[in-house]
Amino acid sequence: MANRREKFRQYMVRLNAAAPPGDAIKEGLYVPRPGRSAADQIVSRLELEPASSHLLVGGVGSGKTTQLLVARNLLKNIPDVQAFFIDVSQKHDLGKLQSGVLLVLAGLTLGRFVTDGSTAEVKKAQKLFNDWAHGWIEWVDDVDDYWEPPDDLEVDSRVPIRHKGVLVPPQPPLRWDIKQKTEQLNILQQEATQHVRHIVLLFDSLDRVANLAPFAELVEQDIRAIRSIGIGVIVVGPLRTMFATDRPIAERFDYFYHQPSVDVQQDTTGQEFLIQVLRRRAEKSILPDKPLRRIVELSGGVLRDLISLARAAGEEAYTAGADVIEVSHVESSADAFGRTLMLGLDADEIEVLQRVRTQGTFVPTSDKDIALLLTRRVLEYGNGRMGYAVHPTIAPLLEQLAISP
Repeated sequence: MANRREKFRQYMVRLNAAAPPGDAIKEGLYVPRPGRSAADQIVSRLELEPASSHLLVGGVGSGKTTQLLVARNLLKNIPDVQAFFIDVSQKHDLGKLQSGVLLVLAGLTLGRFVTDGSTAEVKKAQKLFNDWAHGWIEWVDDVDDYWEPPDDLEVDSRVPIRHKGVLVPPQPPLRWDIKQKTEQLNILQQEATQHVRHIVLLFDSLDRVANLAPFAELVEQDIRAIRSIGIGVIVVGPLRTMFATDRPIAERFDYFYHQPSVDVQQDTTGQEFLIQVLRRRAEKSILPDKPLRRIVELSGGVLRDLISLARAAGEEAYTAGADVIEVSHVESSADAFGRTLMLGLDADEIEVLQRVRTQGTFVPTSDKDIALLLTRRVLEYGNGRMGYAVHPTIAPLLEQLAISP
């Protein structure tokens, strides 16, 4: 009994979908995606253009953070480039995102190059970024609003009046506070180049931003400012930037990458990739081939769902008293998973899902359509073709709804 318990405990630990992706890489659990991955493409372009900008988008759980970490590791092989991974969500409340945040994070990161031997100007720039990040106290004179100067004292009472010009620049000018931070960041960047020729910043977690307005402002102000002083940028951004009126945001970047789900129906290399992902974590003695392949099918090619379903099947098997995971345990876990995905859907969304299930057609135009993608009810595939399918765990439930009176 103790051996069985320990076996399942180890299985659950290795199949923790919430574990940091970096841990999987360190523990040798990472499996390269078939073909040229997003990380490979990004790094090869950064080799030629170290100051270029890159936007990576994809569905929840598609492995974007892993690709960012792999890119960082690959960039270590380029002698004159140093890359820094910055998880924005660990440093700042994404619900209060505003322009200037990425600039401040960039300044704090480059501040690592400041030493005791750095100039006073460089040390001042480092202090300013610490102040901007954490706040500061400024002491000012307390002036009485009712005070009237003596007659012999000249006081400049002029006030500035701004008149707009006729010409409108093709890009909005950088705000004065963004310019100030950029100037100080440039000082730190020049100090950094004493140690390494090129800097690349990798910003993660911005795909979780619910409101695109702050993200668009970051792209317009922060990303443009960072690039203006010769620093390369990779950003994991919201999937919505692929569609309709939000597409111009993606076009602000030099390069755009879409990380789709793995097509487990049409792509045999994709199937083998997912099989390897699970086999790295689970031996046949606890997860035989047949239930493993069923998990791959039911995951829809979403990496996070693959891990979650395998973990749930392990829990199902253990509580049922089984020594190994069986297909029946996988099916029970998938049913529960699918019912969770179905929660909160209205009649219009059900209708769209039924059309995707029966016809495979999906044109994401409305916010509701895009929400179906963001929540993985609809999955997108891109192995040489753009295709859509409902998540395999909800397909049987939709079929039941279709035949019920």
